[in-house]
Amino acid sequence: MKWLTDLLLSIENIDPGILFLSFLSIVFWGFILYKFHPEENGKKIKIIIIAMFLGFVSTRIILSLHPILWPEVNFKPKKTSLLTQTAYIAFIQAGAMEETFKILLIMIQGFIMSFSWKHKKWDKNIVLVGAFVALGFSFVENYIYINKDHKNSISLIATFIGRTIYSSNIHMLINICFSLFLLKTNYKDSLGEKLRLIIYAFFLAIFQHGVVDF
Repeated sequence: MKWLTDLLLSIENIDPGILFLSFLSIVFWGFILYKFHPEENGKKIKIIIIAMFLGFVSTRIILSLHPILWPEVNFKPKKTSLLTQTAYIAFIQAGAMEETFKILLIMIQGFIMSFSWKHKKWDKNIVLVGAFVALGFSFVENYIYINKDHKNSISLIATFIGRTIYSSNIHMLINICFSLFLLKTNYKDSLGEKLRLIIYAFFLAIFQHGVVDF
C-alpha cells in the first residue's frame, strides 16, 4: 500500500490556495450537471461523491504507473520528428492511458449504480458517473498544473483560466460522450452489437483526447 502512504504524506504538502483554485476550476461544470440532471438529490449526491473519489483514484493510478511504463533512461534515443513525438505523447501516453483508467472506473461504478441487471440496460445516471469521474480526475490534474506556476501570479491565473474553461470541460465532455454511447447500447439487441459500440466509444475517447492534446 505504498501509494496510500505516499498519498497521505503528500497531503501535508498541499497548498490550500492552489487546492481552492483547483476546486473552482471544476465547480461550475459540476454545479450545472448537478442542477439540471433529472434525479433525486440524495441519489445524485451519492453518485457524485463516489465518482469524484474514483476520479482521484484514476489520477493516482496513472501517476504511479507512468514512471513504470515510461521510465527515464540514460541512453540517447533514436531521433524522431517533433510531430511524431507529440502525437505519441498525446495519443498514447496521455490519451490511451488516461482514458483507459477513467473508463474502467466509470464502467465499474456504472454497473453498480447505473445499470439494471434485470433489464440489461443503463439508466440516465451513467452520464453523471462519467462526468464526475472526469471532474474528479481534472481536480487533481488541475492542482498539479496550477501548482507548477504558483510562483508567477500571471502564469498562475492564466493556467487556472485555461484549466477551467478548456481542460476540465474537455475531460468532462469526452467521458459524457462515452456515457451516451453506453446509453445507446440499450437500443442494441445482441451482446456483440453492444460490445462493438462500447469498444468504438473507448477508442473514440482516446482519439478525442489525443486530438485535444495534440
